[in-house]
Amino acid sequence: MTRIRDVSVERISADVRSSDKDRVVVEAPLQLRARGTPVATIMRTPGHDLELVRGLLHAESVVPRDEAPAIEQVDEDAVNIDIDASAFAGRGLLSSAACGVCGRVAIADLELRAREVRADTTIDHRVLASLPDKLRAAQEVFADTGGLHAAALFNTRGELVALREDVGRHNAVDKLVGWALGTRAGTLASRDDGPVEPAQCVLMLSGRAGYELVQKAIMFGVPIVASVSAPSSLAVELAERFNIALAGFVRGTKANLYSHAWRIL
Repeated sequence: MTRIRDVSVERISADVRSSDKDRVVVEAPLQLRARGTPVATIMRTPGHDLELVRGLLHAESVVPRDEAPAIEQVDEDAVNIDIDASAFAGRGLLSSAACGVCGRVAIADLELRAREVRADTTIDHRVLASLPDKLRAAQEVFADTGGLHAAALFNTRGELVALREDVGRHNAVDKLVGWALGTRAGTLASRDDGPVEPAQCVLMLSGRAGYELVQKAIMFGVPIVASVSAPSSLAVELAERFNIALAGFVRGTKANLYSHAWRIL
């Protein structure tokens, strides 16, 4: 699947104007079908589509936790899921920074679908400080385009477990979670050392930590979320309620710890 496209540009440098080529990341729609019936359309960067859908279904509780419906790539821009279309009723599937949801409603909804993260996982602040550079170094498509967000899982020793990129922050997390769920189901991915255990991982984000990203981390069961940028107030509320350490502005040796700072040693 094509994730990068060459486009014509005019470059301006001081008083000099010249024609050139540039590389941009592809953004394209992916249609979700439930047993053939279209139920949603997601804008995403092509690639890892099955992981994206599996992670999205998990985050939005479209299917029970112990169910893993068959997901099939119909073509480059469509995926079919072996569940009834009625399962999507009441789930918008697209998160937005302008959704207008209040903290009380968001937390009440999540309490019906998620459990508090009870793992006692901690990480040394020096290890945490090393993650942004490791994240950036592993972003292959970003290196070509500068136009992608990334989400990565690291273990508490600072070793990269997996990374996914996408034009959307929430899509990158869904792809990553979908991959990890596949290591459990043995369907989408395999690891020589067994399935991924989210309770022993850190979720590292390349951009702003909005509430929808923390919500996905809670659903997955990750105890530590870190970002190179700022969190929102609702992200902080969710992290505090569900026992997650939320670290923002992780840059160099500095970081702001917004909730459950005891997890950062």
